[in-house]
Amino acid sequence: MLRNKFFDIGPEIDKEKEDPLQATWVSKYLATHFEKVSSLEESLVRIPTQEEYFFLQSDTAFNAFTFIPFVAKRFPIKELHATTYSISRKVIDAMIEMHDSGMIEKITLLISDSMIKRNPLTIEHLMSMAKSRANITVLYAWVHAKVCLLKTHESHYVIEGSGNWSENAHYEQYVFANAKGLYDFRMQLFTSSKLKKYQ
Repeated sequence: MLRNKFFDIGPEIDKEKEDPLQATWVSKYLATHFEKVSSLEESLVRIPTQEEYFFLQSDTAFNAFTFIPFVAKRFPIKELHATTYSISRKVIDAMIEMHDSGMIEKITLLISDSMIKRNPLTIEHLMSMAKSRANITVLYAWVHAKVCLLKTHESHYVIEGSGNWSENAHYEQYVFANAKGLYDFRMQLFTSSKLKKYQ
């Protein structure tokens, strides 16, 4: 999936926690992505340490969402901020299930406002999920950025690249970093952009 022969083995998963690969998920899409995490781990066997950057590219169809269960499998995510031009209903359901199961505490999504007209049924579904959960916020702007920020208890992960949270082309590029400075810089997308609320 993502290839780099120089990665070494990182910290082992906490044996006290239930292995997400063994869990029974309602969302078939989420279960599939945990399987993809296993495939991803064949090439990317650890996550970045502090101030470390991985430069990656895919050579098969790959959804950028897969990075989220890849991190959540190892560490609880306190905050997830993500911006994307396009998001699928399957991704929404998988992310909501991760939130409801306690893997992700707080979610903020910044989505291209063009999706309101391009895919109103998906937006209605997303908003109905968000309205019933206090820790989920959905914002809109004229945005084409594809950035995901994951804050854990000790780290600040940044995933950015060409892929959307939908089905993508074979060849996409990504940066996967653990860097607070970059995290804070990219957070400006959520604080300094001309944001809109859904009507």
